[in-house]
Amino acid sequence: MPKLHDLLCKHLLREALDAIGTVELEKPVAPLDEQRIDVYCELRPEQPSPDALPHLGLVRRMAEIEWRFLMEPFSATPSIDIIDDNLRKKFNLHHGLKKAAKGAATPKPVLWVLSPGRPEEALHGYVGVPAVGWPSGIYRCAPELTMWIVVLAELPKTVETLLLRLLGPPAMQLDALRELDALSLDEGQRQPWIDMLADIRYLLDETPDLNPEEQTIMTELRQRWEREKAELRAAGKSEGKAEGKAEGKAEGKAEGIAVGILAVLTARGLPVSEPVRSRVLGCKDLSMLDRWLARAATALSDTEVIAA
Repeated sequence: MPKLHDLLCKHLLREALDAIGTVELEKPVAPLDEQRIDVYCELRPEQPSPDALPHLGLVRRMAEIEWRFLMEPFSATPSIDIIDDNLRKKFNLHHGLKKAAKGAATPKPVLWVLSPGRPEEALHGYVGVPAVGWPSGIYRCAPELTMWIVVLAELPKTVETLLLRLLGPPAMQLDALRELDALSLDEGQRQPWIDMLADIRYLLDETPDLNPEEQTIMTELRQRWEREKAELRAAGKSEGKAEGKAEGKAEGKAEGIAVGILAVLTARGLPVSEPVRSRVLGCKDLSMLDRWLARAATALSDTEVIAA
């Protein structure tokens, strides 16, 4: 489940945060460091109003704590050692940003740890306390760490937390998807979700070797996509509205698939050479990228993925 959970979370966050910031997936920490940040975002100076992006909910407020931030979603409750690794990536990144700024003030990026369950050891060791003025499940750690921990299981089940809970484990994801069914088509929350599902549609088609939990998630997402299209038609809207938006973002989608291919190879422990990385990231042919994504799950090497 971690591989599928990782891909879905990264791409959902990329689609959600693209409206307010410049988002990078698998951002390199430093030239000589093999570790990468799952989701890194820098807010844009000009952003749509919160009313224009209601589906972001609590994520919008989280993003505005500091204009640079990292999000690390986990499929299982992380240990303190794993969170230590994420802090190391964050501080290495901050060191690089300070060097690039050449003496200008450079605030530390905020690290958001998204944990399915309650990481007791980490909350104790990092002095994580319930954040004042925030919903349950949001913990602020020692100030100089600039780290917050979100315990997804403790979040209230509200529209405001829907995006966060869609990043949780399978049962939580399914509950969140089913809550979307209760939203009417003319609610401000609904249309952005239709568009986001359109934009990650390529992840749902050719994902091999799924376990039962993964298959359930994929089936639910596919069914949801088909329901949305049917409801749009029934409401007299253009059948191609959501698909047209996705097609209009073909270049961004190609980049997303390419990043997904590299993420799968990394998750499987396969080294990726610079020529292969460059070819994958430079490819704009969606059908070819889809084939490469399917191969990435079973290939024995990076070159096997892009073999003709």
